[in-house]
Amino acid sequence: MSNYHDMANNILKDIGGKDNVINVNHCATRLRIQYKDKNNIDDNSVSKIEGIAGTVIRDDEYQIVIGTDVANVYNAFVKSIGDVSNNKTAKVKFTWKHLGQTIIDFISGTFVPILGVLVAAGLVSAVLNIGVTFFGLSTKSGTYTILNGIYEAGYYFLPVYLGYSASKKLNMNPMMGAFLGATLVYKTIDSAKGLEFLGLSVPQIQYNTSVIPILLGVLFMKLIDVGMDKITPKSIKFFTKPLITMLIVVPVTLLWLGPLGFQIGTVIANVLNFINLKLGWVSVGLMGALTPLLVMTGTNQALFPLCIASVASIGYDAFVLPGMLAANVAVGAAALAVAITTNESKKKQLALSAGITGVMGITEPAIFGVLIKNKIALLSTMAAAGISGAFAGLVSLKQYAIVSPGIAALPTFIHASNGKIDSNFYMSVITLVMSFVLSFGFTYVITKRMVGSKDSTSENDLNIYQPVGGKVIPLSDVNDEVFSKGLVGDGFAVEPNNRGVYSPVNGIISMVANTKHAIGLKSYSGNEVLIHMGLDTVELNGLPFDVKIKEGDHVKKGDLIADMNIDMIKKEKKDPIVMVILTQPDKQLDNELLGDIKVGDMVGQVVTAN
Repeated sequence: MSNYHDMANNILKDIGGKDNVINVNHCATRLRIQYKDKNNIDDNSVSKIEGIAGTVIRDDEYQIVIGTDVANVYNAFVKSIGDVSNNKTAKVKFTWKHLGQTIIDFISGTFVPILGVLVAAGLVSAVLNIGVTFFGLSTKSGTYTILNGIYEAGYYFLPVYLGYSASKKLNMNPMMGAFLGATLVYKTIDSAKGLEFLGLSVPQIQYNTSVIPILLGVLFMKLIDVGMDKITPKSIKFFTKPLITMLIVVPVTLLWLGPLGFQIGTVIANVLNFINLKLGWVSVGLMGALTPLLVMTGTNQALFPLCIASVASIGYDAFVLPGMLAANVAVGAAALAVAITTNESKKKQLALSAGITGVMGITEPAIFGVLIKNKIALLSTMAAAGISGAFAGLVSLKQYAIVSPGIAALPTFIHASNGKIDSNFYMSVITLVMSFVLSFGFTYVITKRMVGSKDSTSENDLNIYQPVGGKVIPLSDVNDEVFSKGLVGDGFAVEPNNRGVYSPVNGIISMVANTKHAIGLKSYSGNEVLIHMGLDTVELNGLPFDVKIKEGDHVKKGDLIADMNIDMIKKEKKDPIVMVILTQPDKQLDNELLGDIKVGDMVGQVVTAN
């Protein structure tokens, strides 16, 4: 579709072009771009591209939140940039923060591509449960055997999928990683007793369904791969490099790295069990409450290995995924509440679509497009997710497959016992409904109390109030034809005598210029107002202005929104006059008062032109 192509080209233009791109990939909702120079990225422009819910800038990666259409945008983006293999990455100074981000990026880049396999396997398992419980499907039938084979293969060959994905993430031949994974699960090696290599005893480890051993093996393979590239002549590299790599990596993995990975996995499992035992249902509530913050920082990706290891070893997860069910539904419900309470059509559209995908289990569009800009919705989400997550922990809710929790994932909570669905499924429905009702209710009620029902006069208040102390003059007296001829809109100007700039209406901040010299507001009565501080002050790059608010903030008339250094403006030989403009073409200022007027006093009334 052409809109994907246009979006990709706009993104590429605003991040500094092809030369600023080192690598690009994507996860379930985000386009992830490794860049060379952060200064070349115009984050504000990227955020305004239609279809983009939000952005996250890290030390060496720029994440663009798009939603479920991300794969289409990724394909268009890749076509636009072509080959960027010659774009070398700049050396990044080591910090513990950067190390943490690198680890999370590796985990995310490795696990996200294989989630489709695990989702399919998990849902097939749910279908089998339903078929056996309700439709009399025989466990000895060919249908059951085939479907069960799909489910078992999804987890049994997990080291193969992870080996491929991890190698690709590390810029190696992914087939070599898959080869290592296949070797680990081969029938004469997996769980083999009495195995030895060159006289060294090989520990008995179950590698099928395992996670950490293959990751350690691939990381070691990367070291060998880099070394072989340096010392192997090009003429024989094709034959000798893969041979020597496998002859070194496989024994080292079986003898040391595999057992180490198994022990690490055991420690992680024990830590999680300890947390569950000590905190009990509270731990699931905390997981629910904190999940939106984890998604914002990307650290939720680090939880995938824990979920996968739990499902692979005991068949379910009772900690992370139940908490995420509460959180995901709460995120979607809060976004839907915002869609109902907002008067802005664009925000309503975004919140509605993001809310629907949120309750289904995909939350990034709602978090970055709606909640991150709305404190009421975010805090309501966390409170609702914490309460419903605690309930999920209290009833020991379990999810039996790796699927992003939400309405669409409800079948993965089905567990049959004695030919009937046990209470786990019904508890998942109660958790979901509780989370939705609480989050939607908190967001809706608090928003209405704090914003929607300010006082009954807010929505009917058509007055424009004095924003800055000084003398009010007609707009026609301003020494700039763009304003004096009304090309921007009707309004008035003020010759200021103090630094404070205050809101002239009750409403929402709709825009703050990058150079801080202009602020847009939309009153609760629907009038759009622009405060323009000084003439040609855009050239001062924001130095004289200290803006006290941000886009999306709610303000009352008389609230301080900016501090303007009049002396600095005059020193730069600029006029500090303040213009208040009605930017809608059909709006005019009536009953305008001129002369010295105090801050907060009425200057005029907005009327609709005939």
